[in-house]
Amino acid sequence: MKAEKTFDCVDMKTEIQGRLLREIAELGEEEAQRRRAERLSRDPILGGFLRKKEATQREATEHTPAA
Repeated sequence: MKAEKTFDCVDMKTEIQGRLLREIAELGEEEAQRRRAERLSRDPILGGFLRKKEATQREATEHTPAA
């Protein structure tokens, strides 16, 4: 017998998407994007990933010869 499903990823996606759309409607696209970036940078898991990715991109840019 299957266990009762307590987590629905489609419901979660719909709820998050609704929050993001309300945020854009209330704040405007630029401010909403700035706040999302700020939240992401403070996230204990994703913030470290983002900083590592940005550092890698900076290094790649610095080592790429200008065209």
